[in-house]
Amino acid sequence: MPTSYSETITHKIPALLNSELRASHAGETGAVWIYRGALTAEFIKALFKRKNNKTAADKGISAFALHHLETEKQHLHIFENDMPSFRGSFILLLWIAAGFLTGFIPRLIGKDWFYYTIYCVEYFVDEHYEHQISTIQQHGGAPKKVLTLMRSMQGDEQDHRDEAHANMQHSPSFLMKCWGELVGKGSAAAVSIAKRI
Repeated sequence: MPTSYSETITHKIPALLNSELRASHAGETGAVWIYRGALTAEFIKALFKRKNNKTAADKGISAFALHHLETEKQHLHIFENDMPSFRGSFILLLWIAAGFLTGFIPRLIGKDWFYYTIYCVEYFVDEHYEHQISTIQQHGGAPKKVLTLMRSMQGDEQDHRDEAHANMQHSPSFLMKCWGELVGKGSAAAVSIAKRI
């Protein structure tokens, strides 16, 4: 017998919820590819190092990226299997490419660049989830489980933000801060676009 939640899934969801789920699905897709981009850069960097010359810090970044990748894949699974049906973004390939470059470029530059990028991304995502949850609550029309799942994912993103910040060895340079501003504004623009396209 279907539950009230599964019955809700079979009905058309409000337009606002549809656009919010679409934006977050695009974001979680991009997040998966951030870590795939970082791991690709890590692999390339390893090719230019002497065999078995991988430092503890290098291994730490790989472990960090692999662990966070698994969490983001779980988040993506939630949007694709546990949320009410919604229309995905028509330009998902763009979000994949943007995510890949967001992880790949800073990891090629250096460890702190990578960790600072993750910090900036997750800082934005935490604020986005907070605003999104508040908006959905105000307008209604969403099953309670949607908000519960979003709160859980928001907690994961907060942990990622704090862990990335703790792993930084130096304060961000001026160029890193400029990059962080670009990442934050790019993330905000991506959310706005994904809600529509």
